[in-house]
Amino acid sequence: MNGTEADLYQDESVNLTLQFSDVQNINGAAGSYSQTFRIPATPNNLGILGNLVSPSAVGVDLKTKISAELVANSVPILRGYCQVKKVYLQKERYADIEVVFFAGATDLKTAIGDGMLTDLDLSAYDHTLNLTNVQNSWTSSTGIAPEIRYGLIDKGFNWSFPSNPPWTDDDGLYQGELTPFIQVKKVFDAIMDEAGFTYDSSFFDATGTGNMSEMYLSAYNAREVPLARAIAGLAADYTTTGSVAKLPIVDTIANGMDEGNDWDNTNYRYTAPSTATYTMNVVWSYDQGTHLDHVEIFIYVNGTEYLQLDTSTPYGFNRQATYISVFQAGDEIELWAKIEGAGHGHLIYGNNAWGTGIHTGISITEGFSMSGYTVQMNENMPKMKQIDFVLGLQKMFNLVFVQDKNKPNHLLIEPFMDYVGTGTTKDWSDRVDYSKDVTLAPTTDLQAKEYKWTYKPGIDFISDAVQKSLDRVYGEYEVTDPSNDFATGEKTVETTFGQYMTSLIPGSTFPIHRSLKADGTAIQDPLPMIAYWHGTSDRFGQWYIRNDSATTVGPSSVFPSFSNYSEDYATITHKDLNFGMEQPFFPINIPPWRTLYFQYWAQYVKELYSEEARIMTCTMRLSQADIAAFEFSDRIYLKDSYWRVQKLSYDANVEGVCQVELIKELSDVSLCEDTPTGFDDKTNIILFNNSTAGSPDIGSQACCELYGYRWVPNTTAIGGVTPVKVCRPLNQTTQPS
Repeated sequence: MNGTEADLYQDESVNLTLQFSDVQNINGAAGSYSQTFRIPATPNNLGILGNLVSPSAVGVDLKTKISAELVANSVPILRGYCQVKKVYLQKERYADIEVVFFAGATDLKTAIGDGMLTDLDLSAYDHTLNLTNVQNSWTSSTGIAPEIRYGLIDKGFNWSFPSNPPWTDDDGLYQGELTPFIQVKKVFDAIMDEAGFTYDSSFFDATGTGNMSEMYLSAYNAREVPLARAIAGLAADYTTTGSVAKLPIVDTIANGMDEGNDWDNTNYRYTAPSTATYTMNVVWSYDQGTHLDHVEIFIYVNGTEYLQLDTSTPYGFNRQATYISVFQAGDEIELWAKIEGAGHGHLIYGNNAWGTGIHTGISITEGFSMSGYTVQMNENMPKMKQIDFVLGLQKMFNLVFVQDKNKPNHLLIEPFMDYVGTGTTKDWSDRVDYSKDVTLAPTTDLQAKEYKWTYKPGIDFISDAVQKSLDRVYGEYEVTDPSNDFATGEKTVETTFGQYMTSLIPGSTFPIHRSLKADGTAIQDPLPMIAYWHGTSDRFGQWYIRNDSATTVGPSSVFPSFSNYSEDYATITHKDLNFGMEQPFFPINIPPWRTLYFQYWAQYVKELYSEEARIMTCTMRLSQADIAAFEFSDRIYLKDSYWRVQKLSYDANVEGVCQVELIKELSDVSLCEDTPTGFDDKTNIILFNNSTAGSPDIGSQACCELYGYRWVPNTTAIGGVTPVKVCRPLNQTTQPS
């Protein structure tokens, strides 16, 4: 313990239980465990644990884990930690310490804590919003790509064609109306790094089965960004006559301010920090006697007259005007004036204050930024705990987290079926003690009557309309077993993410996510969402964007594309981030059957619900070397079948007898006899088992409907025959308006 060998009682039992659920439960505080056992309160043990035997002892923290490794005959068995449970005093002279040993589980919840995604250090991906970076984000590996990609989300603009289009040929999309997306793996890596974990994973590799290089989190939280405001005014009356000159406007007046450090009191000017819309509220007061043209006041931008304020009356007190303008980063805004008639008492009033008395000044508020500012990625992260991000991925992809036995805080992370396929095949037939009962039981106790996989209920108006119409979450998948008389209850696997609902901008062919309420306004605290990046697509039409000078450029015929499908025009061989197949709201070839459920959960469920599914419990005689080399991914051969260990219990101080619980492996049992593999566009018929339109295999009703398609009557010939019924895809459906 803590790097020092502890003293043990010679015959004390140390009963260990290893359980497979440890690699699936990353949200728990404990894992594989031993029953409590006692160790003597020797000076050596008290040196490790502290002076636990003295009631008045201070500085002993029993809430902290004590790192520990269990070793038997010099063979390392498990690495984990110990927890002190109790101290027993006998006759005031002798003491025992009761401890329990935990190992095997990955306690990510404690390691990660309550940190939010906004707390992560993502500064490596911060960047300036400009057209070069936006366009580079659409290429494979230039500039901010591939870590950051820009896409389009309707964040409260309520776009539609032709009444309120996001762009026209002379009014392009502002860069700030685009949304940054960040690679899911980069966020995951940042969480693991800050929690002190490293990991290996074929799934997360760029070329891995997870396609993680093309999977992105929308960096959007709808949080109101504090708007920087500057207020400056004349500290005293201005009476200088002659040619036009700059007014000495300063922010040191009463009620003045400069929240963004953008006002220059030496040069009397405001410098725009970014390309954005700015609201200018100007107040001016003047007296030109009986004249109408002896006092002129102007707003200058970059040393040139921008507009002239109204001084067409002999005098004016606290006249006001508000202007909303687009300025580029670095533009300089000043007040200038010209007073004619020296000695006539003409003046512009200043009283060293804003908002009180007769005064002159300007308030400038930075609004919606469109270009030229620094995008801080952590500030754009959706409202979500880091542990919930990890849990959300686990539930989407059925991930297991396996602690490396020899490397602290190092994990193997893979989907369940990938993990169980990495183990070693071991024949333990001769390890079974047949003098003890060997029990075979069905898996009914592990089953639920209804098993459901789902995203969190969506809060955008389309998701809400679908939920009300279907009485379920869009993209949900459900398994029911009505033939099982013993299964009861419901189990739900709900990821912490929202579904990336994709629909068309009304009146157009452009598919985007529309983060809108039913009244067309923006959603506050939108759900975190994951989508596939398709690259730029040429399927949707032409569009226009503004450059760094806010000038419309284009048209462009390629559009940055994200959706729940792995391709912009998905077909049967592609992937879908829904758990279950749905009718799309935008054109694709056909919905792919490779949903989250069928890619990552179906085989796992098959082993629970199949008629062949079995649980075996037996007594085995395993050596300490057997146990030390054991992994939960191992395939255990017993007699005529392969099994996976679910639980293993033994006394670490006594070599030999172990109680083992195993579940039968059914990886050779197909999900259905027929698998959809192709699609004939001409006849709109789905093909099975690698067949072709020339020699079609139309599958069966059971398999067609299992994967989410429609088994319907048919009158179309294919391959020289006219099947009575065929399997057809789900069609595009009308989106709620």
